[in-house]
Amino acid sequence: MNGLISRLIFFVFLFCFTGCNDSSKKHIVDFKRIISEQNRVFTIPKMIKDNLLKKFPTLQMVKKEDYSNLFWDFYDRSAIPNQCYTDINNDQILDYALLVKDNDNLKLIIILSSNNDYSYWISPFSIENIKSDGVNFCVSVKPAGRTDVVKKVPESLVIKKNGFLLKNLEQDSFIFYETNAEIMTFKLL
Repeated sequence: MNGLISRLIFFVFLFCFTGCNDSSKKHIVDFKRIISEQNRVFTIPKMIKDNLLKKFPTLQMVKKEDYSNLFWDFYDRSAIPNQCYTDINNDQILDYALLVKDNDNLKLIIILSSNNDYSYWISPFSIENIKSDGVNFCVSVKPAGRTDVVKKVPESLVIKKNGFLLKNLEQDSFIFYETNAEIMTFKLL
């Protein structure tokens, strides 16, 4: 009898899990625009990238071909390492981060979405000089939380909202986050 009850509980449990719908969506909505899915990876809408390049014609998007062979030893080639998105200012609208080339310099652009418009923040410093062997940096989401760093003196950063994390290969290099309507930078190295 105990075995029958155990099996019944197991099947009820299994039924509950198989009855759940997949909550992942084929697209995410930003304002009323759809962010398309590319090889199971969401990408920033082309319209936003095109508007950025019109506004800043001297900048160029970093392409997959610009990455070094060493970079692809660390990451899957289906990844899109030069762009990501999250809500960094808690306005419930997606914000974007893109790596761009400014001549031979690598910079990060953060695009803040608000009221059906965009504002742009470009890193005032060069992330790295792009070498002939290619780019080694990628951008990802930095979840809210505490980050501790030991340089010459131990430092801590507590962010209450998501930010963007810039990595050199697998080494965390910079955190970019928003506070009081300003983009702040925290250097990890």
